[in-house]
Amino acid sequence: MKKFVPFIVLSLFVILLLSLCGPILTKRQQEEAQRAYEAERHLVVFSDLPQDVNDGLAQLFYEQKHLRVQIYSKSDGDIRQALKTDSGVKPDILIASEDNLREQKKNGILQPYASPVTDKVLPSMKDPEQLWNGLWYNPMVFIVSQSYYERRGMQILTWDDLLTDPEMVLAFPDLASMDMAGEFLCSFVEMRGIEDSERYLRSLQGHVASYSKSMSANVRRVASGEADMGVADAAVARQYRHDGAPIYILYPRDGTSYWLTGVAVTNWCEDGELTNAFIDWLYSSNANAVLWQKHIFLSDALPPAKAEVDAKGQEIALFPVKKQYSDQGRRDLQAWWIKSVRFGKEK
Repeated sequence: MKKFVPFIVLSLFVILLLSLCGPILTKRQQEEAQRAYEAERHLVVFSDLPQDVNDGLAQLFYEQKHLRVQIYSKSDGDIRQALKTDSGVKPDILIASEDNLREQKKNGILQPYASPVTDKVLPSMKDPEQLWNGLWYNPMVFIVSQSYYERRGMQILTWDDLLTDPEMVLAFPDLASMDMAGEFLCSFVEMRGIEDSERYLRSLQGHVASYSKSMSANVRRVASGEADMGVADAAVARQYRHDGAPIYILYPRDGTSYWLTGVAVTNWCEDGELTNAFIDWLYSSNANAVLWQKHIFLSDALPPAKAEVDAKGQEIALFPVKKQYSDQGRRDLQAWWIKSVRFGKEK
């Protein structure tokens, strides 16, 4: 038996060595595979869409086109900060808010992009110099409870119609708490002027039980019957409607504001062929299917073959605004709304 002891010890040592080296070898192989993957031809994209949406877009694009994009999920603020610094990964493509894209145009980091597909994008939703193009937009809409729609739904057509029923309870966004709400405020003032906007919003305040810091809260209040009507973005309203909430969605006949998400090519991008393939693919029904699968129901900046309609069969109308305000200008207007309208400290 003793003569087998050295063999047993040696065997145990080899087994122990393999058990220790195995994970190290596996990790090294994974690192080499990752380096090879990153070295493969690809585009780097910064996107403010949710992580699961970005992952879905990258995966489906690869499956259909056998081309790769590496999409980093970043907030608008993170994108701005990353583009200001000299270090770190730089993007070939940006998917971001119109506000952000306008800023990057001023910063001089975008290069023109145009194709037969982007040529069809609504002129109001793209840069005149083709430095960015709109992809999807999210309009502000009316949400009406089932019971209120049965009583007065046919009488609600325009923004002024929200003032016609003294008993109506309205769920309305806090115009100073969200970028999209601030966008609505700026667009409304651009359309009506500051004095008329103040009169309207002061009158509307008599119907508002409380201002909400989230669009979904407004939809929930209407769906539960806590409010007769609400104002919220279409993407949230459509999601609740899709999930069976007892609400109706109406598009204001006199127009509405919208939050636009667009795409742009940066000066760091050198692969025009791959860029063309990816950007044009983003306008396809395949890309839209990824958003719908994740319950994100935006409207297309590229006019669809079949127009979107509301509960009354009406197509959406958008405010013909130029959106020439700055970030600071929007913040100033939101501060004005707080003082002049919500708390009425200024005339």
